[in-house]
Amino acid sequence: MNEDPIDPAARVRALMDITQSLSAIFAQENELLETQRPREIAPLQAEKARLAAAYAQSIRDVAQNRAVVQSAESGLLAELREITTSFEARASRQRALLEGAAKAGEGVIKAIADEAAAQQQSQGYGPKTTPKPAPISVNENA
Repeated sequence: MNEDPIDPAARVRALMDITQSLSAIFAQENELLETQRPREIAPLQAEKARLAAAYAQSIRDVAQNRAVVQSAESGLLAELREITTSFEARASRQRALLEGAAKAGEGVIKAIADEAAAQQQSQGYGPKTTPKPAPISVNENA
C-alpha cells in the first residue's frame, strides 16, 4: 500500500496557496477587463497557465484520495472552502466580463458592417448597374 508522504494539513495548505495565487490573478485580470485594458492581461498568462495546471493536478490528487484531505483539521478545511468560494466567484465574474466583451465586440462589428452597407447604398459605392434602355416603339404609319 502506498502511503502519501504529504500530511493532510500540508496538502490542504498547498491547495490553498495555489487557489489563492490563481484567484489573485483572476482579480488582476478582472480589474483590467473592468477598466477596459485587456491588452495588459497578456503578461499574466504564463503564470496563470502554470497555476491552473498545478491547481488541476492538486484537485485530481484530492479527488483520488479524499480521505487524506478530509482528515485535516476542520478549521483548515473551512478556510479552504472560503478561499475556493472566493476563487469561484472571481472566475465566474471573469467569465461574465469576457462574454460581455465578446458580445460588445460582435455588436461593434455588426454596427460597422451595417453602416458600411447603408453608406454603400446611399452613396452609390460598389458595383455599378446600368439602367435598362427604354423600349423603342416604331410607328410604321408615320
